[in-house]
Amino acid sequence: MKGRARRAAAFIREHWGRILLGTALLLVFFGNGGFRSLARNFMELRRLDAEIVALEREEKELDGKLKSLRSGDGPVERLARRELGYIKKGEIEYRFPPPEKK
Repeated sequence: MKGRARRAAAFIREHWGRILLGTALLLVFFGNGGFRSLARNFMELRRLDAEIVALEREEKELDGKLKSLRSGDGPVERLARRELGYIKKGEIEYRFPPPEKK
């Protein structure tokens, strides 16, 4: 038994740095969720960055449409005719029944 204890003590003396480093790494990765929390936060950051890029793209598109609508009567008139069915005074509106399905 004494021989085994001496060998264990010698092993610990020789490799105490590696044992300490291994224990520290185990605590960092698996203790109190530190590494998991870091990985989860990193993934959330990537998702939010992608969402920001998509929202900025949408904002540019909407700004372009807004400038187009403010630039003159053409876009407003086109929207009013298409969406609301407006017609000018003196125009005749023709309506056709939808085609019958066979």
